[in-house]
Amino acid sequence: MTLRSALLGLCALGLACAGQQTTRTSDALFGSPAAELAREHAPDLYDQAQTAWTDAEEAQRRKDEPAADDLRTEAQLWLAAAVAEAERVQLDRRRAELQREEERWAKQLARDQQASAVVAHDISRYEARAVALEEAERLSTLSEGPSLSDATLDAILTRVWLNLALAEALGATDVQLLPLRDRADTIARTRPQSAKAAETLLLRTEGLIGEMRAQWPEPRPGASTELVETALATGFAADRVGDGVLIRSERFFTSNGQVSNATVKRFHGLLAAFPHGPVACQVAVPELRSRVWARRVASLVERLRQMDDPGRVSTGMVVTQSLSAGAVQCTFAAYHGL
Repeated sequence: MTLRSALLGLCALGLACAGQQTTRTSDALFGSPAAELAREHAPDLYDQAQTAWTDAEEAQRRKDEPAADDLRTEAQLWLAAAVAEAERVQLDRRRAELQREEERWAKQLARDQQASAVVAHDISRYEARAVALEEAERLSTLSEGPSLSDATLDAILTRVWLNLALAEALGATDVQLLPLRDRADTIARTRPQSAKAAETLLLRTEGLIGEMRAQWPEPRPGASTELVETALATGFAADRVGDGVLIRSERFFTSNGQVSNATVKRFHGLLAAFPHGPVACQVAVPELRSRVWARRVASLVERLRQMDDPGRVSTGMVVTQSLSAGAVQCTFAAYHGL
């Protein structure tokens, strides 16, 4: 832009021009708020304007009016440039502030979204756990007979779908998952009266979870909590204790003293889903020399050994006042302190 066009533009904006305001004082020109901002944010241009104005006053004292007018115009142009530069600097700073503010809010939004995702995940887990716990009593009292009710079938399928979701999270492939999902869909659609197919599928899903976990040399952090939650959801009492995780049930024996097939199957599923370390079981008996209870415990031992790793579970008898006769408690020692 030429000096002439700049001057014309400034005049059009109402700035003082030499031909219009030759009597403007230094205070009026440099004392405005815009000039103060120019002095702060564009000091070099502001100094040029002051120098030109000082030279104009010197020319005025010499009675050199043309030179004084030119210098006043130059001072006004320098000051106008300083004001424009100050406005640009302020605009850039405000733009940078807005950008930083936008970035801050974007980061906050990302944190909020991440927190929301965590909360949603926790809610999902809580809801799934609530469903499983609601159905746990149905599973724990699964009929010993050849048929099962719709409610019990739904309870089994609930556990199956939760197990498949967990297996997928642990790294199970579609090749492993799809056949089990297809079987679950078939059972849900055909609603078989026999409990065998549904129970077998449930055990298969728990075994798949165990296969995924067995790839680790030892239980991962949080495994004890998962063991407690799974045990509770399948009808066992469970607690974390100093020696590991303690699983308890009074349903290993039926009312007539026979070993409960349903409870043993569920316990086998628990063993398969949590494959690490030895498991020590104790059966509460009225007295150690009871032949009746000795036979019952021997029968339970035989049933517990019918698994892939029969030597993993050791079983003994204990006389205690804290458990009723026939109650069984088992300690998963590898899940200590996790």
